[in-house]
Amino acid sequence: MGETLGAALAVVAFADQCLKYGNKFVKRCKSYLHAEEEAVELLVSIEVNWLKMETQIGILKRVAAAGQLSNALQTMQSQVLSQLEGKLKTASLIVEQLMIEKREEEKARAKNDPKNLKWKHDDRDITAVVKDFGGMRVNSKLKYVYKKKALLEIVQEIEKWQARYDPTWILIMQMSSKNIDDELEQQEEKPKREQIPIIIAAKGIRDAARASQDMKVRDQGTVWISTDDIDLIPTPIPHSSVEISQLDDEKSMVLIDTMVSNPAANVNSTTKEVRNLARILAEVDPSTFGLLKCRGVIRVHNYELLSRLGIVPNPKSPSIYGPPVFKFIFEVPAQLSNPQSLRAVLLSGKVYPLDERLELAKKLASSVLFVHTVQFVHKNIRPETIVVFENEHSSIGAPYLAGFEKFRIEDGNTFLAGDALWDHNLYRHPSRQGTLPEMHYQMQHDIYSLGVVLLEIGLWTSFASPGTETSSMIPSPELGPTNPDSVKPPLGTPTQLKTHLEALAKTELPSRMGKRYTDIVLLCLQCLDQNTQIEGESSGEKDGRGSGFGVGVGGEDEEIVDEDGVVIGVRYIENVLQKMLEITV
Repeated sequence: MGETLGAALAVVAFADQCLKYGNKFVKRCKSYLHAEEEAVELLVSIEVNWLKMETQIGILKRVAAAGQLSNALQTMQSQVLSQLEGKLKTASLIVEQLMIEKREEEKARAKNDPKNLKWKHDDRDITAVVKDFGGMRVNSKLKYVYKKKALLEIVQEIEKWQARYDPTWILIMQMSSKNIDDELEQQEEKPKREQIPIIIAAKGIRDAARASQDMKVRDQGTVWISTDDIDLIPTPIPHSSVEISQLDDEKSMVLIDTMVSNPAANVNSTTKEVRNLARILAEVDPSTFGLLKCRGVIRVHNYELLSRLGIVPNPKSPSIYGPPVFKFIFEVPAQLSNPQSLRAVLLSGKVYPLDERLELAKKLASSVLFVHTVQFVHKNIRPETIVVFENEHSSIGAPYLAGFEKFRIEDGNTFLAGDALWDHNLYRHPSRQGTLPEMHYQMQHDIYSLGVVLLEIGLWTSFASPGTETSSMIPSPELGPTNPDSVKPPLGTPTQLKTHLEALAKTELPSRMGKRYTDIVLLCLQCLDQNTQIEGESSGEKDGRGSGFGVGVGGEDEEIVDEDGVVIGVRYIENVLQKMLEITV
């Protein structure tokens, strides 16, 4: 009890320090930048980012003070807040030094030209500022550019920290706690202009997740869309399981993700899980979560689907009234265009900058966490279910996780059913391969699938490519020698395939992506292994981590079975996401 209280107080203390130095940093930035017309945009960015961080840390502080955080979360929060405290201290000192230099320069200018004694920027327009900049001597220009660069670097460092912090904060916001309820309610009651998107999104996801579990509120809101309410013209995305459609107004696009119900599943249970997932995905912030916002779901009965395919169903056959087909409709943000599957991007052979490939990997790792945070497992992570859109920030584009056709709620029913497609089994853990998998699906299996995708991104190659005379995919040379007349798995048993992927990561990734990226891929591939030890890691570190990265084989580790699924989330953040986000090029 004493240790728990001490850890909680440590989180509160770090939060207080972050708030102290953060406010000092912003105040100094205002003093330094208020007179620089060109820096107005930078100042606004600093203030907006700090408002978000200040609010998040304030909520965390009050939740920790109430003793609501588990030991694992307290430890993690102490670490991440300690990092922020150091960054804010450094940032504040840098800005203070810039202020001192600026005052000295103004004194020197006033001394040399008495007319400038009361000179101010505030009362001048931007034209005058640009004119002054043009009139500066070369040395002065260089100093100005250097200072602006220093400030931009500070802001970028803090934004990187924010990207690392958001996943842990979202994870905490899904815990069962009245304190969190009260905090988020207060944020939602603020005027619209004062609301912070990620906080409102956290509230929406929390409410939707609760509605899915509480029978009293199960009918709140509807996610169902009638085919009469939306006019879709589906266009397949090559090498993808999803489709795209332009809407009537031609100004917006939607993504169509089709899920065919498992014949062995209970129709009512499946329908409920579809509704629950749609409610949660309706609340996501695409820019933060790496998931598209769900507009709703269209239910299509089997006989309707068969009719549209030109197949006349037998009215005497009971199968025509079997499990329905669900079409998830996702909104595509206006700034995104030209969707491609990650498989198509990998097959294109186009070479992209290393930092953009790394950013792609980071965003995918975040997307997987957010799916797990709301207690769902994806069950189908592979390049065909990852859609990459063109945007202005990257030549590769922004990745979004789709292909929810096999999802289920984490503690819901799972069926030991699969398929024999080698290019699907490639992304499945050995215990989940084949038509009769050995193990029930759990979150760690998604992490394994992510590891295979990260390996492909690191090598920048596709492990599967279309056959010349068949619609089936054929293995790439990286997977070993194959028979060109066969589409069977090239490496024998599922365990042999897993071993080959690990060897490929160990031998090929370090020279291309570095040791840290290699270790992350191996941790994902070995997340269900016992007694895993990463090269260069001490046995003590390995023992402290336990199986894989501490999640246990088959979920036997009792620590994993917590009400909110927090422990596995913490382990994933510590061992995969944070380490991934720390990699820089």
